[in-house]
Amino acid sequence: MKKSLCRLIVGIGLLPTSLVGQGVQLGTLHVVIEGIKTSKGQVKVGLEKTAAEFDQGPLHEARYRGETVVSKEGRIEVHFRDLPFGTYAIKSFHDEDDNGQLNTNFMGIPSEDYGFSNNVRGKMGPAKFEAARFDLDSSEKTITIRLK
Repeated sequence: MKKSLCRLIVGIGLLPTSLVGQGVQLGTLHVVIEGIKTSKGQVKVGLEKTAAEFDQGPLHEARYRGETVVSKEGRIEVHFRDLPFGTYAIKSFHDEDDNGQLNTNFMGIPSEDYGFSNNVRGKMGPAKFEAARFDLDSSEKTITIRLK
């Protein structure tokens, strides 16, 4: 019995680590935001992992990870490091007046520029997760979003 147990323990020790316990693979997502018309205010970038987080949360609120960057005319870059491989979607807007929210007119139409991953646009509202989703499946990935 003791010999069998010893052989089992030694045998498990010889298995490749990928078979014993797979580690989580991590990557870095580089997000390029283009189309920034002015250097007033800030640009908010929200990274979401699920449709519930993306579709139900307002544009100014990131539930998974978010970054706020001082605005710069033209383009900015944001880097999300140590992300587990998986499916994500991004929402972003230019908060020109620095009030922390996406301003809208009396009809609810945004008066500040915004954008989503895959450069998708929503119909009668923000884009949905399914249209904006992308896979992080390598150690480095760059996506570009154009604010409109």
